[in-house]
Amino acid sequence: MRGLALGALVALLGLALTAAAQTQTQAQEDDPRLAPAQGAIERGDYVQAIDTLRPLAAQNDVQAQFLLGMALEKAPATLAQPTEAFGWYLKAANAGFAAAQNNVGAMYIDGRGTPANAAEAARWYRAAAEQGFAVSQYNFALLYANGKGVAKDNAEMAKWMEKAAMSGLPAAQAQYGQFLLNGLGVKANPTEAARWFLFAANQRHAGAQYFVGLMLQKGVGLERDLVASHGWLQRSAEGGNRNAMLELSKIYELGLGVPSDAEEARRWREKSGFDKK
Repeated sequence: MRGLALGALVALLGLALTAAAQTQTQAQEDDPRLAPAQGAIERGDYVQAIDTLRPLAAQNDVQAQFLLGMALEKAPATLAQPTEAFGWYLKAANAGFAAAQNNVGAMYIDGRGTPANAAEAARWYRAAAEQGFAVSQYNFALLYANGKGVAKDNAEMAKWMEKAAMSGLPAAQAQYGQFLLNGLGVKANPTEAARWFLFAANQRHAGAQYFVGLMLQKGVGLERDLVASHGWLQRSAEGGNRNAMLELSKIYELGLGVPSDAEEARRWREKSGFDKK
């Protein structure tokens, strides 16, 4: 089980998260003047959003500065202005707005709108993480995992990922489950790993659903249950997880928790994109 889990770790660990939808609703509730801009962003009308937000951002409204940065960053290529987006994020970040601090970190990591600088990314992620911002706690943990901008440190990685997981972030819950399963930065504990995977799986995290399915199949951390295993792997596969698709093909070949079905096995194997031969 350990080798299998480590192989899938690469699929879970890697992509940083930006703060966008998580904070838009909060911004609207805090300042109703931002509602038209948010509606425009949701409709994809970035011209209206940008025009609405500019005067508010110029008045040092930090939420407007954050949303303006987001609109300028996410707009179609003909309208996008990543350098200006970075500048507005930075203004809001310097005022202590955690979502903006996170996105400044993300742009430093990717080199979008500013030259890439992992050390600066780590500084901004830490600032937001220390305010309890779950997305930044997750991103900061990834830096420790990869040794980007900070020295590689599995204990710090696990510490910050646990904080993000406890805030309810599904990606962090799934990743912290991985750490517990493999003993990365924490003592290995398959039962606790299963608990965190289930938290994320119940929020439709396809990677976590895949691991719940595997653990039920193997009887690791959970009581063996082939029928339940099939159900979780089916959910994961329907959510786009290619490893789950391949596992489903094996299940149908062998009849594990379902009747053997060569056609279903072939269908899921082809859908996974993996060449079994």
